[in-house]
Amino acid sequence: MPNDLKGDIVNGAFSQMRISGITVEPGPSELTLALRRLESLANELYGRNVCTGYYLEDDPDLNTPCGLDVMFWYAFECVLAVRLLPDFGKGAQDKIDPMLIKNASAGLSFLYSNTANPRQVQYPSRQSVGAGNRPIAGRRRFFTPVSEAPNTCKTNRMYIGDIDDFTEHFDSYLVDGESIASYTIEAETGLTIVSDSDTSPDIFYQIQADGGTSSDGLLRVKIVMTTDAGRVTTRVINFELTESPEID
Repeated sequence: MPNDLKGDIVNGAFSQMRISGITVEPGPSELTLALRRLESLANELYGRNVCTGYYLEDDPDLNTPCGLDVMFWYAFECVLAVRLLPDFGKGAQDKIDPMLIKNASAGLSFLYSNTANPRQVQYPSRQSVGAGNRPIAGRRRFFTPVSEAPNTCKTNRMYIGDIDDFTEHFDSYLVDGESIASYTIEAETGLTIVSDSDTSPDIFYQIQADGGTSSDGLLRVKIVMTTDAGRVTTRVINFELTESPEID
């Protein structure tokens, strides 16, 4: 199987840059800069709701798995290469290979189009469930909108019946020398916390998606963490559960 480390994406970007005249071998400082640019790119896409699965870190490492599907590698390499060119003295006044610019632009379009998560618009509460229906006891006359999980990368999506692992990172919250002293974790009905543990600066937990009788598409896990300095922070993590598709 091919490697999927962050360092592989960085090396791929430097390979792309060679077609625009960058022939120097990257040293430790260049690799550190490229990794920083890669992490910035992934965070920017995450903020734009482009959910690529990239493994974001507060303290990134070249030897960490990137988390990207193989189909996204080339797009990341091309976009990162273009973003690194100014750091190597290549700007608008220089001759930059137009194919690299074209590939980077196409890569961004590919990332946006292949990570789109359109949500079906609900009928408003004033919409009748059907023309000509007579009021009958127990029958709803109008559609009742249900709560939906935010349509963002921060929402965890699971099929009912699945069990998966999750990690809540507290690196950016903890100050130097501070650590997790204690925490509580709870989940709404429809989610079962199978296990949880303190792996400071992170909290690891495993969730079973039970579903249930609720028609709401939004379920939440709440973590309240206390540091050894007495500071307290609360995290609410959104989950969206759906039935797995039937296969004929």
